[in-house]
Amino acid sequence: MATLKRKMGDPPIMVHEVSSGREIMTQVVYAIDYLKDKDKPIAFGDIWQYLSIPQDQQRHRPALLKALMSHPKVEHMPTKQGGQHMFRFKPMHNVRNGDELVAYLQGQKTAQGISVKELKDGWSDATQVIEGLEKKGTLLVTHNKKDNTPKMVWLNDTSLGMKVDDDFKLFWTNLRLPTNDGDIRSELERAGLTPTSQVKETIKLGPQKKEKRRINRKAGRSTNTHMNGILKDYSFKK
Repeated sequence: MATLKRKMGDPPIMVHEVSSGREIMTQVVYAIDYLKDKDKPIAFGDIWQYLSIPQDQQRHRPALLKALMSHPKVEHMPTKQGGQHMFRFKPMHNVRNGDELVAYLQGQKTAQGISVKELKDGWSDATQVIEGLEKKGTLLVTHNKKDNTPKMVWLNDTSLGMKVDDDFKLFWTNLRLPTNDGDIRSELERAGLTPTSQVKETIKLGPQKKEKRRINRKAGRSTNTHMNGILKDYSFKK
């Protein structure tokens, strides 16, 4: 039976280091879920205690700390509490309440909307708060057709608002459009408007006279008279 041999120059395979790395990354996933659930700054000691790391793996504490400090979904707080590093879950958008959402939208350079699904990444009660801000007129919100839940949000510029009379609102609500194309055409014609679907009359032109082609009936042989002094006449050889 053939045996696998390590070639000269290849680094040795450290099985225990590979296993330790996997264990650390698994603990990082658990730590991020813990931070997301708490939604507040947590000391590293509390995270370590929550993970219940076995006594024989205490040597991995510095590696776990370093992994959390460099993880894109974790915010490493600049201040320490009791000499400990502080961490907080880092959502896609740094928004965790209604005031922060309004400030975030006001600070955008464009009027691009934000997905509510993205906001819920680090804000559990985002839906309820957004619905409340929509009722106040602070936000413009689109909803999903399936369950009518908020889908996208924009900041509502109240300076562009315009008061509409109740009489006009009632008139607009009671206004009914024709149900088919024929009724629409009739209503437009009654109002003196030309429907775009109206058949246009085509102008028929009378038969056009064809100009007869002139045929040159002039008989005789044509020669290059201006070359008589240069060219020789070989017609006698025909």
